[in-house]
Amino acid sequence: METNSGGSGSKKEPAKKPHLLIGILEELQMKSLIVLLFLLAGLPLWATIDAGGVVIAASPAGIFQEGELLRFTLKPEAGNNVRYTIRDWNGSKVAEGGWPVEGLTLSELPRGYYQIFLAGDKSFTNYASFGVVAKIPKRPANSDMYFALDSAQSWCGVGRPHNVRFPKNGFKLISEAARRSGVAWVRDRLTWRDMQPTLNEFRNCQYIPNGWLLGETGIKIANTYHDAPKWARRNSKDLPDDLRGTYRFAEKVAKAAKGCTEAWEFWNEEDAGFTVESAWDYAACLKAASLGFQKGNPKARILNGSFCKYPLRNYTQTVMDNDAAFYFDTFNFHTYDPIRNYPTIIVGLRKFLERNRVPDMPIWLTETGTNAPGMATEQSYYPKLKRYSHTQEIVVAEFIPKSQVIFQNLGVERNFFFVLSPYNEGAKDWGLLRKDYTAAAGYFAFANMVAELGKARILGELQLGDDVKAYLYRQPDGSQSIVIWTLSDVDTENNEDVDVSRSKVGEKEVHLNQPDGNYTVRNLFGTPDQAVARNGQLPLAIDRYPRYVHGLAGLKADIPAVFPGVSAKRETQADRTVVLRCDLSEDFTVNSNRSSADLKNESGKLTLFVCNLSDVEKKGTITVSGGRASGLPSEITIPPMGELQLPIDFTPEIPAEKFNGKMEFGGTFNGKAITRLSVPIFLFNRSVAAGFKRELKAIYNPERWRNNSSGTMRSEYDKKEKAIRFDVEFPAFVDRWIYPEFILKGNESLHGAKGVEFEIKTTPSMPKESVFMVVMDQKSEHDKSVLIRFPMPSAEWEKRIITFDEFVERPETVKMIRLGINPRVNKQSYWIRNLQIIYGNKESEK
Repeated sequence: METNSGGSGSKKEPAKKPHLLIGILEELQMKSLIVLLFLLAGLPLWATIDAGGVVIAASPAGIFQEGELLRFTLKPEAGNNVRYTIRDWNGSKVAEGGWPVEGLTLSELPRGYYQIFLAGDKSFTNYASFGVVAKIPKRPANSDMYFALDSAQSWCGVGRPHNVRFPKNGFKLISEAARRSGVAWVRDRLTWRDMQPTLNEFRNCQYIPNGWLLGETGIKIANTYHDAPKWARRNSKDLPDDLRGTYRFAEKVAKAAKGCTEAWEFWNEEDAGFTVESAWDYAACLKAASLGFQKGNPKARILNGSFCKYPLRNYTQTVMDNDAAFYFDTFNFHTYDPIRNYPTIIVGLRKFLERNRVPDMPIWLTETGTNAPGMATEQSYYPKLKRYSHTQEIVVAEFIPKSQVIFQNLGVERNFFFVLSPYNEGAKDWGLLRKDYTAAAGYFAFANMVAELGKARILGELQLGDDVKAYLYRQPDGSQSIVIWTLSDVDTENNEDVDVSRSKVGEKEVHLNQPDGNYTVRNLFGTPDQAVARNGQLPLAIDRYPRYVHGLAGLKADIPAVFPGVSAKRETQADRTVVLRCDLSEDFTVNSNRSSADLKNESGKLTLFVCNLSDVEKKGTITVSGGRASGLPSEITIPPMGELQLPIDFTPEIPAEKFNGKMEFGGTFNGKAITRLSVPIFLFNRSVAAGFKRELKAIYNPERWRNNSSGTMRSEYDKKEKAIRFDVEFPAFVDRWIYPEFILKGNESLHGAKGVEFEIKTTPSMPKESVFMVVMDQKSEHDKSVLIRFPMPSAEWEKRIITFDEFVERPETVKMIRLGINPRVNKQSYWIRNLQIIYGNKESEK
């Protein structure tokens, strides 16, 4: 049996071996010829057999621990006289032979990721895969480990009858895969409306039992939810507007999951697409949920719902201006940015926390991942889905330790990779477990990283050359380890510019000053090798794929790691249990950034809700700043868990030549100040009053709209509605979206534009999401765009105003617009009319 170390720091001359896919391609050449012969003979291609569908590993998801027997069986459809070849991730052959009738049992293999290719009387395509990970203890080795996984298992692990290879629920298997990875923290999700469909119901569904599947192994869960039930949404569309109901649900669910779920987030990516409500609405809900979480589990970590837009938007600051930092102890963010942007992002988040007087608040990244592999290229057995190729999986595997280690060195306290469970978005394949619940290459890179560094403390970065990254760790026994690689396009380029073919490996040799002797080196997937130090020099052969070197001593970080901070809410003497929320009347318009409101007239009516989320009666007064408020009583009394509704008429105090102000309510109850309700006022209509509007009449021409949908799309001019109409029909099992593209021409420039307005209606009404996009390119579905979400349309004509402000810094660079929706159903129609570009001054008209 031949093994391959993956090119670690051994001094001996390495055996000649095919690089990466060469060996695999050789194995596939004969199979490709057979497929061609089938086609020439007029036989259907499905006459071939997918090896990945007939090889059954004796371990969950093909994840073997060191010391476990490597046993495999074949499904009967594989036929007889089957031969197998096993290769490592880099294409080197490690075993081959005839498949025994009683099943295949392999000699022990070292840690690594392997592929099984089949040949025989029948024609086989593709491969099966498995891997060997370190032996995992019954409980996580480090209960407070930095490395973590987003499993999303309560959603993504639900069984699907059309998944012919794994139709049942995958909850137990996903939990076991999480355990075998060695992690101590997993992120999951629940759905509020499932658990509490009516006010007086509370059901565990799969959500609480899933938490305990993980909790019984010692894994802690961070949980998040959205999808408020109808009873909790009196007037709102997404967020609950029943603060007492929000509090009570949070208390119940935190109490039910206490002992396994030890961190709670309220909502998810609220600054993006998971709510159309304002930042001050979100802040009020976060306050109520936080108080409920703490009542149900006083020791739980409380996080904001993850923000995900960087640079941070005004929305995020408005949430903090509503004193939200008094209600959570850990700042939560998501990013799928390329690695090159990480330092900028984390420095920016730190500055933001410092401005908001919580400089030492720890940062959790509850979702990180990569778009570097691009869209999946291989056809899946699963209907209508694509899957990653082997080289695309290797891009993910390379990304995982690089991303995790760099964020750790920058001071992130915990990092949850997205995602463990099988999850495909059409042609985007996210899961470390595939749709058939076998583990992809990235899983084994993650598990190996945990085994090598999960118990260690990061010390900082070593500077070993401009094209080398090396990070120093101290192990519990006092020895040192490094993880090291050469820079590749995964480190230095934007996601769309990464070369998935892996054509440049970046091989190099570096030297460390170390005592003479042998040192353990493990490659990306944990396969061991040794490097030998002589005359005080330890040579290491490295490339783009991270390697781990152990047994080192005496090294000092050139750039020390950043301290991650201490979990703590912002200190306050305020009474956090009196929470203010408001319902704005139609006198106000929430601007498209959802961080400010406009007024149609000089004043506006609203309803101020004052909630007492405690078991003590509260008596006090409400104050206002930023303008005058009529209707405020001199004193109010709120019973325990009570709510008062105060009709208010507010007039902002904004000079005639200015556009910005605020409406801010506070107060004092039982001798203590309460936290603020702060609503920024931006008079958009006043700001463009000196300008003009220009109707974009060409939108009524169907030929100007380029088809852009995941279904079959048709556009036409509707004479009755005097509007452009779009119809789309979607196939089953597809991510539903329709965003027709309108390329701007000549005098249709957005130079000087402050925004757009249009009318829209849909049938069926209330799609899942609605978005206006400005695109700085003319390529179809290109990523160089800005997405601006707006309130979902209904079956009646409604006006929408999109303000560019912080979204579009240079409107003159816009070359195309997309205006569409994400339907909830397989047949959808919608209409657009009166699309007008709003310009800020007369100069733009010239």
